[in-house]
Amino acid sequence: MKKVLFLTAQNFVLGGIERIMAVIANGLSDDYEVTIMTCWNNEKKAAFPTKDGVRVVDLGLDKKAYTFRIMFDRELRRRLELWLQENPQDIVITVGGRTLSVVPKLKDGSKKVFWFHECLNNFLFRLGVQSHSWKKRLVRLGKRGRRIRLARKYDRVVVLTKWDCELWQKYCNNVTYIHNEATMQPATVSDYGVKRAMAVGRLSHEKGFDHLIEAWKIVRKKFPDWQLDIYGEGKLRPALQRQIDEGGLADCVHLVGTRTDMGSEYASHSMLVMSSKFEGLPLVLLEAAGCKLPLVSYDCQCGPREVIEDGVNGYLVPKVGDPEGLAEAMMRLMGSEELRRTMGEASAKRLIPFSHEAVMARWHELIDGMTA
Repeated sequence: MKKVLFLTAQNFVLGGIERIMAVIANGLSDDYEVTIMTCWNNEKKAAFPTKDGVRVVDLGLDKKAYTFRIMFDRELRRRLELWLQENPQDIVITVGGRTLSVVPKLKDGSKKVFWFHECLNNFLFRLGVQSHSWKKRLVRLGKRGRRIRLARKYDRVVVLTKWDCELWQKYCNNVTYIHNEATMQPATVSDYGVKRAMAVGRLSHEKGFDHLIEAWKIVRKKFPDWQLDIYGEGKLRPALQRQIDEGGLADCVHLVGTRTDMGSEYASHSMLVMSSKFEGLPLVLLEAAGCKLPLVSYDCQCGPREVIEDGVNGYLVPKVGDPEGLAEAMMRLMGSEELRRTMGEASAKRLIPFSHEAVMARWHELIDGMTA
C-alpha cells in the first residue's frame, strides 16, 4: 500500500487548512497508508478528528528555542530525515510555511508536493499593498518570487482553483488544481423569509469586514429590519466593534464569535456575504452553498467565481473594496424572497465538482500518477 505523508506546522487551530487536511487524509486512508505530521503541536489536541487509519505524529520542535531561522530549518530537516529513514514514504505533501524550503532538500526518494491553500498573489493583496510605498511592494514581489522559485523544486504544486492554476502556470509547469471538498450538509432547509444575512471568517484585514460594515450603512437605509451576523474571532474584533458602534449599527450588526454547529447557523439565515480581499477556495462559500444559501462576494482572486455563477446562485461584485457594490448586490436579494429561494436552490447544484467523490478522484489520480 502506498504511503502518503501530510506535513504541517500544527493542526490544533480551528482553521480551513486544518479542517480540509483532516477531511482529505480521512478520505485517502481507505486506499493508502496516511500520516499527518505536525512540527510543533505542543501536545495540543488536533482541532478536527481523523480516522483510526490515519497516523498522527509530532516532531516536537520548539520555535522559541532557535535564535535564527536557519538554525530552526536545519533542525527541522534533521528530524524529518531521521523520521523518514525509519518510516519511508512514497509522497510527502506540505502546505508550506516554514516547511516549504526544507521539503525539496529531503533525499529520501519520495515525491514532493506543495499543496497551496491561498492564492499566488496574496502577498500583493495582503495589508492593502496598493496604498503602501514602492519599497514595500518590491518586498512583497520578492516574497512571491521566492515562493515561485521554491515551488519549481517540487514534483507537483497543487492549488485550489482553475484561476489560480492559470496564474501559477505562467511561472511553473508542474501545477495542477484540486478543489476543496464541500463537507457540510444542512439539517434543515433555510427559511428564505428570515431577514438575516451572515458572514463567516477570521476577524482579520484580508476578510474585509470593515467594507461589509460600511456596506451595511447603505443597506440599513432601505432595509432597516434586516440583521447582519458576523461569525468568527480575531485581532480586529475591538476595531470592528468600534466601527459598528460609531456607525450607529449596534442594533443590527452583531459580532457573534464562533459556533460549533455551523450547519444550524447557516440554516437560520437567508443569505451569505463574503467581503474578502483575496482567498484560496473559501470553505465558507462551499458550506453556505451546501446549506442552500444564495451568495454575495467580491470577485477576488481566486476562489469565489469557482462557487458563484453571477446572477444564478448569487452575485459577484466586480471591484474588490467597493462597499457600494456589495450593498447593491445584497439589496437585490433582500428585495425578493423568491429570488433568495431560487438562487439558494441553485447554490446546492453548483457543488458537484466539490463532492467527496469528485475530489477524491482527483487526489487518487495525482498520487497514482506520481507513483506509477
